[in-house]
Formats: sequence, structure tokens, C-alpha cells
Amino acid sequence: MNKLIIEKFKNYFTLLDFNNDSILGEIYSNNVVFTDPIHEIYGIEELNKYFNKLNDNLIEGSFQFTDESTVDDKTYLSWEMNLKLKRPKKNVKTSGISVLTIEEKIISQRDYFDAGELFYENIPILGSIIRFLKKKMAN
Repeated sequence: MNKLIIEKFKNYFTLLDFNNDSILGEIYSNNVVFTDPIHEIYGIEELNKYFNKLNDNLIEGSFQFTDESTVDDKTYLSWEMNLKLKRPKKNVKTSGISVLTIEEKIISQRDYFDAGELFYENIPILGSIIRFLKKKMAN
């Protein structure tokens, strides 16, 4: 297991700066597969485009890594994410976990988080409906 790759990954995401994409080639394989609840991305070029698109709407953002575990070629990183967005102009927070499969570099990243909390609840009208339904279901 390459601890240096994990440390570079955590450093890159601790204070998000998607403009600094030079490190991507150091931590991700050219054929990386990135998956989250909304996207599935193949290859470092497409991942770089995705990060650049995210950066266009980002005022600032950070990840705080709260736990780490490694088993064989997989590393599990729990995190808290904070984003300050341009559109909609607000701060959003969510927690999740990234599962990294690492050979010499990261060959796959699977992120797990509540997409509703992060995205859908921040869309006008739809967000209030989702929050209302979540409250109702909790009672």
C-alpha cells in the first residue's frame, strides 16, 4: 500500500484547489474510475474536466478527514465536506466516505454520501419538499 499516495490525496482535498490539477497525475492512474451517487467517470482526463467544472461553482471548499482504514489494496477515508458555492449562493456540508483502490496509484475511487443532502436539498422548491418529506418520515 502506498501511504504517500494517500497522504497526497488527503492534502489535495483538505483545502480544495481544483486549479492545481498537476497533482492528479501523481495520485490517480490514467485509467482511474471515479464513482459517486451522481457520476461515473472514466480516465484521468475526464476526472480533471469534472473537477474543473466543480471549481467553476466553488468559492472555497475543504474536506476534514475523520477516520482512515486500509485493508489490502483498499483505503477507506471518512470525511466531512464543506463547500461555499456561487450558485446557489450558500454553504453546504455533508459527510461521507471514499473507498480508494490503489495499485501504484489510485485506480478507483468510490464516494458514498447523501446526494439529497448535498445537492437536491439545495435546489429552490425541491429542497423544501425533500426536507419536509425527510422530517415526516423521521416522525
